[in-house]
Amino acid sequence: MVKSDYAIIQRAMHCPDDYAVRLRYRSKDGELTERVVSPIKMADSRSLLALCLCRENPRRFELDRCSHIELVPAHEVLMPMELRVLEAAPAKSAS
Repeated sequence: MVKSDYAIIQRAMHCPDDYAVRLRYRSKDGELTERVVSPIKMADSRSLLALCLCRENPRRFELDRCSHIELVPAHEVLMPMELRVLEAAPAKSAS
């Protein structure tokens, strides 16, 4: 993540009635999704606690797995937001 990504998250965190955040997230198993979240707080220096507006639950997001971070005007957000799978997780080989 670059410094401007942190600024976007901070802005949405401080103005939750005005903004949400759209981002791409790569899970541990390699699936890449695009989702909309409402940041709650930094859990630590490497992760964000946010309400996932696609799953309608709070989730922890590892910042090094986040990309394409952008502000979304809150008036464009209607829960549940679509969770878009951009890349499926690689198939696990049978051993």
